[in-house]
Amino acid sequence: METVEDVRPRTAERPALPPLRVVALLLALVCAGIGAVGLATADRGIERRSTVVAGVPLEVARPAGTTGRLPGVVVAHGLAASRQLMRGFADTLARRGYAVELVDLAGHGASTARLPGTGDGTAADARLDRDLDVAVGHLRAMPWVDAARIGLLGHSMGAAAVLRYATAHPEIRATVSISQGPTSQAARPRNLLLLAGGLEFAGFRDGALGALRSAYPQARTGVTYGDPRAGTARRAVIVPGVEHVGVLFHPRTHREVATWFDGSLGGPAAGTPLEVGVRPVRRAGSAMLLHLAAVLGFGAIAPAVLRRLPAPGRERRRVPLPLALGIPAGAVLAAVPVMAVVPRGLLPLAVAAPVAGFFGVVGVLLLGTALLTGRIRVARHGGSAWAATIGAAVVLVALTVVSFAVPAQLGWAHAVPVGPRAWVLLPITACAAAFFGGIEALCGGYGRRAAIMIHAWIAAGALAGLGVAALVGAASSFILLVAPLLAALLVWQGVQAAALRAARAPAWLTAVVGGVLLAWPIAVTMPIT
Repeated sequence: METVEDVRPRTAERPALPPLRVVALLLALVCAGIGAVGLATADRGIERRSTVVAGVPLEVARPAGTTGRLPGVVVAHGLAASRQLMRGFADTLARRGYAVELVDLAGHGASTARLPGTGDGTAADARLDRDLDVAVGHLRAMPWVDAARIGLLGHSMGAAAVLRYATAHPEIRATVSISQGPTSQAARPRNLLLLAGGLEFAGFRDGALGALRSAYPQARTGVTYGDPRAGTARRAVIVPGVEHVGVLFHPRTHREVATWFDGSLGGPAAGTPLEVGVRPVRRAGSAMLLHLAAVLGFGAIAPAVLRRLPAPGRERRRVPLPLALGIPAGAVLAAVPVMAVVPRGLLPLAVAAPVAGFFGVVGVLLLGTALLTGRIRVARHGGSAWAATIGAAVVLVALTVVSFAVPAQLGWAHAVPVGPRAWVLLPITACAAAFFGGIEALCGGYGRRAAIMIHAWIAAGALAGLGVAALVGAASSFILLVAPLLAALLVWQGVQAAALRAARAPAWLTAVVGGVLLAWPIAVTMPIT
């Protein structure tokens, strides 16, 4: 006899999300909300204006609603950075009563001008000096800026540039040099503050102390020497616990900078507390929260995008584990000397050609291994199935680009390709996709945990190979400075790859999405040369 329950219409039940995925999605929403609010309120109390003068992209920030003539500071970024990375100093100083001008130096950010060499040599010095001259002249011409009270701040390559400029222009009242390394320009600029991170390479720390002692031979860090009224003030500070980029966001760095300009340029009224406006990580930190939200949310979004793809065929045979772990090590060792022979000018971006070549060679060797062992199998689907797969790839690539580019543009890096960067994206993406395709070929047939282990092993090996190449001279030592960015991108791609494998995405789709994720930051940050 049928019961009431027996004759009720039956509906398909929607499978519940795994608990871990629910937690990740909730955390993603929280991070996205906090990050969005942080970026939306980052400019509170500050007026900004962007322009391009003589081909130099500039951005001026000043406290909102101020009257009278303000002291001015020009801020210059380092190699492979842009004005976005230095906005924390504009936030700090503008809230203290300064007019701050951020500049995209040649080859960086929104600038399409070529930077000779890789920022070294007389031609590069002349170009950087010209850009700083444009920036200083533009700031001085502002009706609400006191042209007699101008200071400079620079980081790394920008630090060397502002030191050189201040030496040639004694009307610059104060200079702050962050992580400039060894220099012979430190004896002459007026009122010079030198900063370096405690975890930076020894050359940066020694450079700060050496520059201080060029004026005061017995000087020690953390002590101010000379008289700012006479232009003879000197101070060097080693900021503890931070490296080459972290030094830009440490509160101690910003307090030292604010105090130095207050004493040299005549900043806010007496009694203003130092902590006012010192929020160096708010903007970049909010952007990082949006990046984290993208990483956490990808695992929930990808299955929804891929759910209409055809079911995979039979599981293919996996590459034996000794080969899956051993072949990548050999491929990395083989790719290191290749970096030494890749023409530096093959791509019009510094470092990009050797790095892309490295990933491309490793990828080709991994794919070749999988092909020779018969572990690569191309799925055969009909036209509608291929259309669905390509549509899913387009959606996931767009999601990945937006997840990186929008928070970066708002928070810490210029992320819109300009000039030759747009076409350079293609070869770098192809090389990166080959690398990630090789990883997927070796991970195929393994369970989730084993695949993650193999993926992590290969990514870590590649990062180590790049470090070895820089140490032995096969590639520019600048790779060591951008290694944290590459490591973060490889971790990000690893999380996405794991989510795509769990959703049964084709290996080529995972490779393409990962290739774009790695290529985009390289293409938009490396300087045009």
